[in-house]
Amino acid sequence: MSRNRIPAFHFFVLVFVLTLPALTAFAQVGKISAKITDAKTGEPLYRATMKIVETGKGTYSNDQGVATISNIRPDENYTVEAKYANYEPFTIKGVKVTSDQTTKLVFKLSSKHQDTIIISAERLVDPTRVDIGQKLSTKEIVTTAALNNISQIAITAPGVMYDGSNHGVSIHGSKGSQNSERMNGIETMNPVSGAESISQVALSKFALAEVAVGTGGLGAAYGNTTGGAISSTTRAGSGDFEFMARIRTDLPSLNGYSGNGYKLQAVGDQTYELAFGGPISEDVKFFITAKGESFQHYDAGSLTPFDYTGSGLGVIDPAGNNLGQLAYDHRYVRSATGNLSFNILGFQMTADAVLSSINRQYNSWSDMYGDPAELQARDLIDNIYTLRGNLGVGNTGIVKLIAGYEASSDYIGKYDQSAGGGLFSMYQMYQANDNFSYNENTHTLIPGADGLVDIYTPVSRQIADPSNPANVRTLPGAGINPFTGHIEGDGIIFSTHNPYGMTNSNNDQTFTIAGNVGGFRNQVINHYQFETHYSDQFGSHGVDAGVELHVYNIFNYDNQQPWDANPFRDSFTVTPVVAGAYIQDKMEFSDITFQPGLRLDVYQPNNNHVLVDPLNPLKVLPPDSNGISKKVGNFKSAPTEALLSPRLGITYAVSDKTIFNFNYGIYFDKPTFSQVLTATYGDFNQALIRSGNIIGNGGLKGETDEMISVGFTTGLSDVLSLTVNGIYKKMKNITGIAQIISPVVSQAYYYYTDDEYGNYKGIELSLDKRLSDNFSARLNYTYSVALGTASTATTNYSAFTNQSSDAEAAILPLQAFPLDFDRTHVAQLLLSLLYGKGEGPKIGGTAILENFNFSTKTIYESGNPYTAFDIRGTQVGEHNGERQPNFMQTDFTITRNIPLSDVFGAGIGHSWLELQLEVSNLFNQVNAVTVYNTSGLGDDDGKTTPYNYSQDYVNDPTIPNQLDALGLLLYNPLWDLNHDGRVDINEQQQGFKRERVDKFAQRTNYQLPRHFYLNFALHF
Repeated sequence: MSRNRIPAFHFFVLVFVLTLPALTAFAQVGKISAKITDAKTGEPLYRATMKIVETGKGTYSNDQGVATISNIRPDENYTVEAKYANYEPFTIKGVKVTSDQTTKLVFKLSSKHQDTIIISAERLVDPTRVDIGQKLSTKEIVTTAALNNISQIAITAPGVMYDGSNHGVSIHGSKGSQNSERMNGIETMNPVSGAESISQVALSKFALAEVAVGTGGLGAAYGNTTGGAISSTTRAGSGDFEFMARIRTDLPSLNGYSGNGYKLQAVGDQTYELAFGGPISEDVKFFITAKGESFQHYDAGSLTPFDYTGSGLGVIDPAGNNLGQLAYDHRYVRSATGNLSFNILGFQMTADAVLSSINRQYNSWSDMYGDPAELQARDLIDNIYTLRGNLGVGNTGIVKLIAGYEASSDYIGKYDQSAGGGLFSMYQMYQANDNFSYNENTHTLIPGADGLVDIYTPVSRQIADPSNPANVRTLPGAGINPFTGHIEGDGIIFSTHNPYGMTNSNNDQTFTIAGNVGGFRNQVINHYQFETHYSDQFGSHGVDAGVELHVYNIFNYDNQQPWDANPFRDSFTVTPVVAGAYIQDKMEFSDITFQPGLRLDVYQPNNNHVLVDPLNPLKVLPPDSNGISKKVGNFKSAPTEALLSPRLGITYAVSDKTIFNFNYGIYFDKPTFSQVLTATYGDFNQALIRSGNIIGNGGLKGETDEMISVGFTTGLSDVLSLTVNGIYKKMKNITGIAQIISPVVSQAYYYYTDDEYGNYKGIELSLDKRLSDNFSARLNYTYSVALGTASTATTNYSAFTNQSSDAEAAILPLQAFPLDFDRTHVAQLLLSLLYGKGEGPKIGGTAILENFNFSTKTIYESGNPYTAFDIRGTQVGEHNGERQPNFMQTDFTITRNIPLSDVFGAGIGHSWLELQLEVSNLFNQVNAVTVYNTSGLGDDDGKTTPYNYSQDYVNDPTIPNQLDALGLLLYNPLWDLNHDGRVDINEQQQGFKRERVDKFAQRTNYQLPRHFYLNFALHF
C-alpha cells in the first residue's frame, strides 16, 4: 500500500501557518537590551553576562557588547545584573519592562586589575539561540594549548574533523571543500579547488578577535555551504593604546625519540609577531598586526594543521644525508592585518585589510638525488579588503552593508634559485611559454609553437656506444635544453646514481636523477562581494532579510606534463556569478522561540562549454578554405541553477537552565569550478584522446543537503553546562565520476557527474565548565557515521583505470560505504588552570604559582576507513572495509606572566612579559596513525618480492648494457662491497634491503615524537 508523502517544504509552510495565530496570542511580553562596556576604555565586552535576578533568566553579550533578554513578562521592579570575569559586577534596580517594548540599559563595568589572562567570560544558557556550534574569543585563542591558527581552532568544535581526502575540515559528514569560510564577512574558499584560504593558517593569534564555528542549524542568512560556516573576525582598536610582540622558536635539543630509536630533527621554525592599536581620535580607532614565520626543514614537521605525521626522524642514508632534514625544503609565511573603525554619515564603519602569503620549496626523498634546478616551489597570495557599515534605523532597525574584494594567486613550478625566496620575498617562478620548437636533427631552435613548453622541452643526446664505438647511441631526453642549461623532459629514474645503487626496476622506491619532478600551475582569482542586510524588531518578531552577490574572475593555466605535446592540461578564463537572498523571522514568545526562514540561492556558471551529449562529445565543422574539416566540442551554454531552501529553528525553555532545540534546513553549495571546467577549453578533441583524461561537466549541479538536528542544553550548576545534539543529514548531487564509452571517440574518457549520494548520523555531547576556582574545562565528544558513494569526486577513478583487461566492467562499490573522513568516535578535552597575583598554593606565605597558566588539549580519534589490497594490487574485502589505527595525543602549554609593574613600579601601567613553553605530544605517543593498505602495518608494506636482478654492474663501459639513461655507468662504487670492480646480485640485494630499511625507519605513518617551542611575548 502506498502513502502520499508531504514534501518537506510544504510541511514547513503548513506548520508555520497553523502555529502563527496561536503563537501571536502569547506575545504579551517585552525585552531588555543592554550595552555592556569597559568603564575606562569604552570597549564592548564580549560574552559578558546579563541576568534578571528575580527570574534567573539570562544571556551573554555579542561582539558589540549588546546583550538582549526576550520573553519577559511586564513588571516595574526587575533587578538586572551584569558580570564579566575580572570586572566588578554592576546592578541596576527598578527596571521597568513593558509589553511589546524594548527597555534599553547601559552597563559600564570597572576592571578588578588582576594580572591574569582569562580564557572566557561567564556564559549562561541562551534561550533564543537556535544554531549549533561554538565561538572562541581572543583570550581563549591566545591561551589554549595548540591553537595556533583558525583551522586548529575550528576542529575543536563537536562534529568537526579533518578531511584528509579533500583537505580542510569535514563538518557533519560533508567534504572539507563544502564549507563556508569567511574573513570579516568575505567568503574565502577557493572556488576552483574548494581549498581553504591561506589566511586560515597564516594570521597572527594577535589578529583574531573571534572565531565562530557554525556546524548546524544555520539560519537563512547562510548560503553556499552544505557543511558548516567558519567565520573569523579580526581585532579592532580600543580607547587605549596597546602594543604586543611575540617570538616563537623550536627547541630541537629537547625533541623526543620515535619507537625505533631515531630522534625528531629540528624544523627550524622561527615566528615573529607584532600588534599595535589604539585611538586616533575619539571616534577613530585602529589596530594593525604583522607576522613572519620561517621553516628551514618544513617536511620534518606536520604537513597540515591536523597531520600529526612527518618525515623528520634522523635517518641517515648510505651517502651520509640526513633524511629528516632535506635541503631545499624551506617555507615562509607572512601576514598583516589592518583595521580602521570610524563614523561617517551616521554609519559605524569598519575598514579591514587581511594580507597573507606563503612561499615554499618542494623536495622529497624521491627527488633529493637529482638536479636541484628541477625542484619546484610555490607562491600563494591571498589579500582580502573589506568595508563594513552599520546604520541604525528608527529605534530598533539596523542596516548592514558589506563590500569586499579578494585577490588570490597560486603559482607552482620551477623557479629561479638565484633570485628571491625568503621571509621578505617570494620565489621568482619561470614563465611557461611555447614560442619555439627544437629540431633534433640540426640541434637548432625554430620560432613557432610545438605544443611543448620551452623550458620543459626534452632534448636527445647522441653518444658513441662504448661497447661498439662505430655505433651512435641516442639517449632520449638526456640532452641539455638550450633555454635552461639542464636536462629537461619527464623525470629520468633508470640509473643507479643514488645512495642505494638501485635502478628503480624493482617497483619499490624510485629516485629521480634528472629531468622534471612535476609540471606547473598558474591561477589568479579576483572575487567581488556585495551584501546588504536589514534587521528590525516588530513586537515579538525579529525580522532579518538580506541579499548578497559574488562575482568571480578566474584565470587558470595548469599543465602537469608540459614536456608532452598532448599533456594533462587545463586552461580557462571564466566569470561565474553566485547570488543569494533570504528572509527570516525570529519570533520570541514566553519560553519558546521560532525562527522560520527562506533562502534563494542562484548559481550562474557563465560557461558555454557544456557537452550537449557526453556520448557524442564532438561535432565536425564545415570544411575551411583548404577543404579541411575540424572536430570540435559539441557544446552548449550552462543553465542557471536556482534553489529555494526553507529553514526552521525552534527553541523551548523548559526552565531558566534547560533549553531544547530543533532545526531543519535544506542547504546548497555550488560545485567546485575545476570539476565544471577541466579540459573543456583548448583543443577538446585532443583532450578526449589523451589516455586517462577527466573531462569537466559544465552542467554539474551543486550538492543539496537536507539536515535535521534535535538537542538540548542544560545548566548543571552555576558553572557547568551540558549540550547534547543529534544530527541527521541526507546528501545528494555529490560529485563523482563516470566512464564514457562512445563510438565516436577512439577510447573511453572520464566525466564528472552529480549522481553520488550519502548520509550522516551523529550524536554530539559538550560539557563546558566556565572559569571558576582557577579552573576551566571543555569536553567534546562526537559519535558519528558518514556513509556515501564517493569520498572525493575521483574516488572511483582508480577502479576504472586499473580495471583488469579481461573484466567486462570496473568493480565499483555497490552501496554506500564509510567515507574516507568518517571517524566513529572523536573526543577533545581542553583544560586550563589559571592563577592570578597572590593565588595558588603557597610555601612560606609565597604563592609559588601566581600568574601561571597551565593548558592542555587532548584529542582522541578512532581510525578512518581504508580499502585493503593484496600485494598484487587486488582489492581484498569491501571498499573502505578496514580501519586505520586509533589516535590519541596531548599537547601542553605552561605560561608565566611577569607584571612589569613588579620590576619597574606602578608607573609602567598594566603591562607584562609572557614566557610560554609549548609541548606537542606531551606523553610522546609514537604510534602508527596510518598503515599500508597491503599489510595493515605502519612500517611494513607486506611486500616480499626480492630485488629485480638482471645483470652485474661492471666498472667497464666496453661491456654491453652497462650504461643508464644518461649514458653513465650503472656501476656504483658505494655498493661494490668487496671492491672487485663489479656490483653483483648479492651486493645489489644489499642496497635494496638498505633502501627498505631506511624507508620504514623514517616512520612517515607514525606520530611525530614530542617536540618543544619557546615563546616570549610582551604586552603593553
